[in-house]
Formats: sequence, structure tokens, C-alpha cells
Amino acid sequence: MTQDENIKRRKLKPTPLLDGVEEIRQDFEERIAQGDTTYGLEILDDYVETIRNGSITFIIAAPNTGKSLCGQLIAVNLAKQGKKVLICSCEMGAGLLMERQLKNLTGTSMKQLRELYSSRRDVANRIMDSVIEDEKYHYLTNIDICETGGATVEDMIEMFEAFPEFEYIIVDYIQRIRGTGSEYENITHAARELQTYARQTGKKLIVCSQASRASNQEAQGQTKKDTKDGMKIRGKGSGSIEEDGDVGLALMEDFQGGEKYILMTLFKNRYGAGKNITYRYKLDNRLNFVLQDKVVI
Repeated sequence: MTQDENIKRRKLKPTPLLDGVEEIRQDFEERIAQGDTTYGLEILDDYVETIRNGSITFIIAAPNTGKSLCGQLIAVNLAKQGKKVLICSCEMGAGLLMERQLKNLTGTSMKQLRELYSSRRDVANRIMDSVIEDEKYHYLTNIDICETGGATVEDMIEMFEAFPEFEYIIVDYIQRIRGTGSEYENITHAARELQTYARQTGKKLIVCSQASRASNQEAQGQTKKDTKDGMKIRGKGSGSIEEDGDVGLALMEDFQGGEKYILMTLFKNRYGAGKNITYRYKLDNRLNFVLQDKVVI
């Protein structure tokens, strides 16, 4: 069935504008009842404040800039708040994602752990077992991983419906969702189907996207002063990524004085006036994004 045929099958129904008052009231009641849910990144928590029901947050970055790490950080922060999180990874399974988590929690790199496993297996096992057995890491049981490489967006939505316990879904990343037609058509279809699913179910989606090479190079040519116009960085393959999201965060590498930083720019925010704002972060040796300074225009 084509995208147009899918759209035609949906039953559209007008809603009186004044019903919007009740939607606002319901949003207030839900926020009071469940409390605000934070992302765990200052730039998002300062200006978006909470992750709303039925919303999509897009994280856009060039390869190896930190979009997957950013998505995983949000997943862990949600898990600490008692939320059930599903990470749909098109590239990594539980082992690879857990490597990053072990580095974060224990400070031990995979190279160090591998060498330790060869010489002192008891010590290496103690380090790994501690993450499973220590009660302070129990929040990690709130996260499940599903390898979705080669899946269509329809496959993924069918899986979401089969496991309704997951309130929050991380999709990493949208360009790897399989479809037919051009790259633009595939990504547009996936973005809009995910948006529709979120709206209909109230699920909260965080979707990672690769930046287009041209837009990323253009963004890297900007100076700090240029951030008032927002980072000129777009998702690879489709402008609909930016249009269909409720919140958009772009990541870009920044090198100064021989040091590498990550600039995070909030370029879209349907829930407030705060946008085209950039915060500068640095990755520490445990793969945490550590805030360095804020650029608020």
C-alpha cells in the first residue's frame, strides 16, 4: 500500500477550536499528575522543560558527532525517572550500547576491560557483574534494545504496538529505516508515520538523524556570532525531518585551542519561545556531555 493510500484510509474529523482549551487543561493536569520529565541535557531542560505526550524530538548531527550518544544519555536519564524506554538501533545491539554504559559507570574502557579479562578474569567479571547486581544501577532494567536495521517504519510501529509498556522510544537513526523510492521519499514517509503514531498514541519519540554533508560543512563555517540565525544544518535526505518534529536539536563539532567541543543548538521548539540557542559542551572521559557555556541570543 502506498503512502497516499495510507493517508486516504485515515478518518479525518474536524475539531472545534474551543476544544483546544480542554486540551490545554488536560496537558496541565497530566503534568501535575506525573510531574515534568527531563531530557537530562541542560539546553533541552532549560527551554523545552518537559517531554510532552505525543511529541517527537529530532537530534541531527554529522556521523561520529554524538547523536547516538546523545540519544542514549536521554534514555538513561528517562530510566532514572522510572520511565520505560525502548532504543531502536539500526546499527548497534545491546553489547555495543552497553560498552558505552560500562565506560560511563565504571570509567573502564573496553580496551582496558579486554586486557583485564585476559589477565585477571575475576576482576573483569566483578566490574561487569557490579552493573547487573548493584541496586544503584537498577534503573537500567527500564531500558530495552531492539536491533531494527532493515526494518520498515510499518515493521517498527507494529513492534511498538506489540510492546505498549514503552512510553519513550529512541529511534537511532531514521536514514536506516528501510523503504521504497528515493531517499527523500523514504525519510519523509518514515518521519510522518512516526509523527502520526506519536500523536495518536501519546508516546514520546526521540529520533536521531544524520546531517546532510553540505549543511554540516556550511554550519562548520559559521562563527559564534552567526548563531543568532540558527545553525544551518539539516537532516540528510529530507527537510520534512525539521518540519515534522516538535523539538529539534542540532549537534556540531567545534575545535578551539586544540580542544574539541560539541555545540548543541536548539533550532526548533513548538513549546516555547526559546530557539536558535546554542550551548557548548565537552565530552569527559566517561562520555558525559559537560556544559561549558551558554550562547543565548
